[in-house]
Amino acid sequence: MKAILDTNFLLIPAKFKVDIFFELRKLGVIDYYTIDSVIKELESLSKSSGAVKGEAILALKLVKLKEVKILKSQEIKVDKELLRLSAVYTVCTQDRELIKKISSSGAKTISLRQGKYLKES
Repeated sequence: MKAILDTNFLLIPAKFKVDIFFELRKLGVIDYYTIDSVIKELESLSKSSGAVKGEAILALKLVKLKEVKILKSQEIKVDKELLRLSAVYTVCTQDRELIKKISSSGAKTISLRQGKYLKES
């Protein structure tokens, strides 16, 4: 299974201390992708202040360490691009509205449940 990772999903390891890559492998995900817009969001957050700065820095390190492939966005809005890509990839996100849209189109999502494990829906 191929999964595409949203910004808020990549922040989970620092925020909730969950190894998302280990959990994704347990669900059968073998290829990890994200989009360049997500990387730009993380880079911007890594220059901010507060807890989110450290979370974004860790997320960027994990993208490199886990060799997450970065796709070029065709849409301007991240959510619109993830919705478009949901036809091919399982979308990993915490965004409730996006999950609803993807699910209504018949595609799959993966999100964090109870702050400790990932669930496919």
